[in-house]
Parts: sequence; C-alpha cells; structure tokens
Amino acid sequence: MVRYGQATELAIGRRRMPDLSFVTQRLPGVSVISVAGEVDATTAGRLDRYIRRSRRVPGEHVVIDLSEAQFMGSSGLRVLLNTHAYARQHGGSLRLAAPPPKLARIMEITQAHTVLHVHATVEEAVLAALGNPLPESLGPPAEDRGRDAV
Repeated sequence: MVRYGQATELAIGRRRMPDLSFVTQRLPGVSVISVAGEVDATTAGRLDRYIRRSRRVPGEHVVIDLSEAQFMGSSGLRVLLNTHAYARQHGGSLRLAAPPPKLARIMEITQAHTVLHVHATVEEAVLAALGNPLPESLGPPAEDRGRDAV
C-alpha cells in the first residue's frame, strides 16, 4: 500500500483548509487510489501528479475511491476526465467508486457521469475494470441492473 499526504489541516491566513491525502492499493490488473479531503483548484494538481506517479504502465486500469472525498470542484473533475482520456488512449480504464451524494450530484449536474464510469462500491468498480460481471448474489436488485452511474 502506497500512502501520500496527511489528513491534517493547513492554516492559510485565518481560514483552515483540509489537506488532501491518497492511498494506493495495488491489485492484480488494477490499482485502487483512495482520495480523502477536498479536490479544488489549489489541490487538483496534487491529485493529477499522484495519479500519474501511481500508474505502473500507461494502460493500467485505475479505480478512484471517492468515499472519503469531501469536495470536488471543476479542477478535480478536469483531472478525472483527463485521466480517463489518457487511460482509454493506452488501452486502460478509469472507474470512480463510492462518491458521496454531493459529489455524485456534481457529476450529474456537469454531465461528467456520462463520460466517467461511476460505481456504487469499490468492489463493483474493480470488477468492472477487470471485465468481470458482478456475481448475482452481490449485484444490485434486478430492477437496478444495467445502471452504471450512481
């Protein structure tokens, strides 16, 4: 497991700003990058650099676990869209997992969810990245099957 950043707070003037941290878990065929904190104009570059350094090969399948992400602005969405395009150009994929309701809503409003593959859980995203269907017993109710976006 690779760690970067620290979940501390940085004092900027009078405003306290949450830090951004990452953890990478390497699985056979896919890397899962967990993001915690806020991804905005001041931190999006860190996310971009971390994703680039975390790739083992350009066409690797990557899952971004957003369950601990508190905010994502347009700069963060740009990083995800660029990462998605790069992965596709090199035969890989980018999957997003477990975005909190506010992040899922931002992706819906911006229509980013029509380009990015968004999954309810990390497990679903990993299985989709590897091309494996979700086992029947673990899948969503029959009426929800086929819906990829949160």
